[in-house]
Amino acid sequence: MNIKNRLKLVLLLAAVLAPNLLQAQAMPAWEKIKLSDALQSVKFSGDLRLRNDTSKKRGAGTIDRGRNRYRLRLGAELQLPDDLTAVFRLASGTGEQVSTNQSYGGLSSQKGLFIDQVYAKWSPVFTDTLSGYAASGRMQNFLWRTNSSDIVWDDDVNPEGFSEGAEWLIPGAGLSLFVNGLQMVVNEGSASGKTPWLFSQQAGAEVQLPLEARLRLAGAYHKWSDENRTSFGQGVVQDGNRRTATANTGLLHNRFGVAEVTGQLSGWAGQLPVNVQGTFIRNMRARGDLEFITTATRPCPVGQSCLAARDGYQYGLVVGKAAVKGSWEAAYFKKWVQTDATVADLADSDFGDGGTNRKGHIFWLAYAPRDWLLLKAKAFITETLDKQYNPGDKAINRLQVDASLKF
Repeated sequence: MNIKNRLKLVLLLAAVLAPNLLQAQAMPAWEKIKLSDALQSVKFSGDLRLRNDTSKKRGAGTIDRGRNRYRLRLGAELQLPDDLTAVFRLASGTGEQVSTNQSYGGLSSQKGLFIDQVYAKWSPVFTDTLSGYAASGRMQNFLWRTNSSDIVWDDDVNPEGFSEGAEWLIPGAGLSLFVNGLQMVVNEGSASGKTPWLFSQQAGAEVQLPLEARLRLAGAYHKWSDENRTSFGQGVVQDGNRRTATANTGLLHNRFGVAEVTGQLSGWAGQLPVNVQGTFIRNMRARGDLEFITTATRPCPVGQSCLAARDGYQYGLVVGKAAVKGSWEAAYFKKWVQTDATVADLADSDFGDGGTNRKGHIFWLAYAPRDWLLLKAKAFITETLDKQYNPGDKAINRLQVDASLKF
C-alpha cells in the first residue's frame, strides 16, 4: 500500500472513531468504571494519623511508657436507589473495640487491617421537615454525642446491631426535635446460652438562641441485658468495673442501666466559634452491697466502703475549630467517673489507661496548616478516684502528639 492510500485509511479510521473518542472523553470518570445499574455514586475517603503517645505513671508496679503509633482508615460510601446507602471501612489496629491504633514494633513485622465498619443505611426524607434513618451492621455510632460523651462512648466504638432515628424541624420556631435508638449485640453467648445486648434510647432538642447561638440537649438511657452472665469477648478489658475474679478478668459484678444527659451550647466570641459541653451519667441499676473481687453478693463488710459508685460527669469548653487551612482550636475538660458509673470497656481508652474509676483534666491544642493536615497535642492529667478498686493507686499523666492527613 502506497503512502497516499495509507493516508486515506488513517483519515477514514479517524472519521469513524472520532465521535466515540469524543463521547468517551466527555463521559464522567465514574461512568467508565460503573459496577452495576444500581450503583448511583461512590465516595471514597481515608485518613492517616501518626502519633507519639507518652505516659508517665506513679504507683506500685507502674512503668512509664512511650509509643509511636499510626492509624490508617480507608472506606467507601455507595449510594443505591430508594434512599439506601452501603458503607464499608477498613482500619489498622489490633482488634480492640476502642482503638484502631497500631504501635511501631515487632521488628517491623507486617500489621493487619480489620473490618472497622460495614453496614446498610436507609435515609428517607418524608417531608420538608421530617427525615429519618434505619441502619444495620457494624455501624458508626448514630447516637448524638459531643466530646464530653466519651465518658460513655470511645470515638472508635462502632456498634454491631441495629440503629434508627428521626428528626423534625418546626418551621418558624427555631426548634428541632430528634430521637435515636440503638440495639447492640454485645456478644453471642454460645457457652452460657445468654446473648447480652445493649439497648439505648435517646431523645433531644435543639433551639436557636439570639446572637446566632444554639442550645442542644439530649437525654438517653443505656440498658444492658445479661451483661453479668457471660464474657463480652472484647479485644481489651479496661480499668474500672468491679468483677467477680481478679481486677481485669471475670464477669461484671454490677448491673448497668446508665442514664445520661448531654448538652452543648454553641456560640461565638467575635469570629471564633465557642462550644460549652457537658455530660452527666448515673448507673440506675448499680448496687452498693457488692464486695470487690468475690463471687458472693452479701452485706458490706465492716470498715469497707461499699457505696454504689454509680455517678460520673465531664464538662468543658472548646474555643475555635481546626478544620480548614489556618484555623485552630483549644479545649479544656474536667472528668470524674466512678467505678460502676458505666461499662468501662466502651468508655474513652485514652483517659489514663481507659475505662472508669478515674478523675482528672484534659487539654488540647490543634492547628490546621492545610485543609488536609491537622496537628494536635492532647494532654491527660489523671488519678484513680477510689483506690480500693481497680486499678488501685495509679496516677497517669499522658501526652499525645498527632499529625493527621485526610484524603
